[in-house]
Amino acid sequence: MLNWKLGSVAVAALATLTMAGPVAAADFPTKPINMFVGFGAGGGTDALIRALAEPMSQSLGQTVIVQNKPGAGGGVAAMAIKASEPDGYNLIGTGSLTYTFEPQVLKSQYASGDFAHIAIVALFQDGLFTHPSRPYKNMRDVVDAAKAEKRDIKYASQYQLDKMIFEYVGKQEGVKFIPVPTQGGNGSVTATLGNQVDFGFSGGTFGPHAESGALRVIGSMMTERMERFPDVASMADNGWNIGGENYIIISAPKNTPKAVIDKLGKAMEEGMKSTAAQNVMKSRYMKNVFFGPDSVEAAVDKQFKKYTDLIARAK
Repeated sequence: MLNWKLGSVAVAALATLTMAGPVAAADFPTKPINMFVGFGAGGGTDALIRALAEPMSQSLGQTVIVQNKPGAGGGVAAMAIKASEPDGYNLIGTGSLTYTFEPQVLKSQYASGDFAHIAIVALFQDGLFTHPSRPYKNMRDVVDAAKAEKRDIKYASQYQLDKMIFEYVGKQEGVKFIPVPTQGGNGSVTATLGNQVDFGFSGGTFGPHAESGALRVIGSMMTERMERFPDVASMADNGWNIGGENYIIISAPKNTPKAVIDKLGKAMEEGMKSTAAQNVMKSRYMKNVFFGPDSVEAAVDKQFKKYTDLIARAK
């Protein structure tokens, strides 16, 4: 009799645990959600995440609180999220390079597998730009001027990938690129507006300044040309078969319940259709792409392999 009672208790306990996940997911969220941005205020990632937060709040019925936590190419925010509870209340919005590139070249204390990626919400169209007082019309002019003047090229750097790209270009061209560290796209724009570097790059933060004439666009930092500036040469056009690709991605800690991930993903997909989010993508020259919970992992894995190959080729 005692064994039967113990068995019944065990079965009831198991049933309770089994039901807890779906019930909790159905009620989610019951309190505000924290969204850490892996870069500083004013950059493209920050602008789009803030634009997305309001429609997400309306859809989910709870406020999405955006906080900037810059550093280490998104790594500081990633570590904070990795250490948080996997309940859907702590998220990170950052560049996909945080997971697909940085851990391959730095001694990171995290990996892509430490997170449940929810959605890719946009693709940066990385542009190269200079101060209009400089004579450069394209990146070939930058290289030619450095060769003629027998000097190094200073540029506004954001993370490890740009260092690898321009080290590769420098070896091909016989010049040296000196990275000047900045905080995200906004920092790169600020340094270039201040005429402190030969050129900078960002994923669209330069947009309004290019429109006003305060900056001159001189190239695409991707292997392909930018949609917004189809006449501007890409890295491949210059004979440099190397370039960047960086999505804006939103993730949660590993083991966050799938039902919670799906609910957040749906809110993000609807939120990206909002006027505010669409306006940010347009003004920052981002490409309108979306990968939800069912396809985001494959996109991350594909990019990871791309950078594995790039790293091997750049050595």
